[in-house]
Amino acid sequence: MVHTKGNYEKDGKIRNSSVHQKREDTLVEGTVKIKFSRSEVQLLLNSLHMSITTVVPCMENGQWKKPYEKLKKDLETIDNQLIEKEREININGKQGEKSGANNPAECYSCED
Repeated sequence: MVHTKGNYEKDGKIRNSSVHQKREDTLVEGTVKIKFSRSEVQLLLNSLHMSITTVVPCMENGQWKKPYEKLKKDLETIDNQLIEKEREININGKQGEKSGANNPAECYSCED
């Protein structure tokens, strides 16, 4: 197995990515880490939904949709995780405001 690391930019130049190759006669597929905001994930979901629900006459009985539906499902999972993380941060932030040195219920004697 050949493992190469590089960097890929929009113009095709190499920038922070990796490519795995098992044999020369097999498909080479790389993986890339991409950072998206929650609003960007929602835009991707909307675009995928519109693409998947478009009626396209084809002979494959809609088999072309399967990878897009899988991608949409994965993005929905990511979106739900982002929502849950935002909720946790909001809850923890509010709890932090309720306790601390400025809260009279938590004051202590400074004479120690």
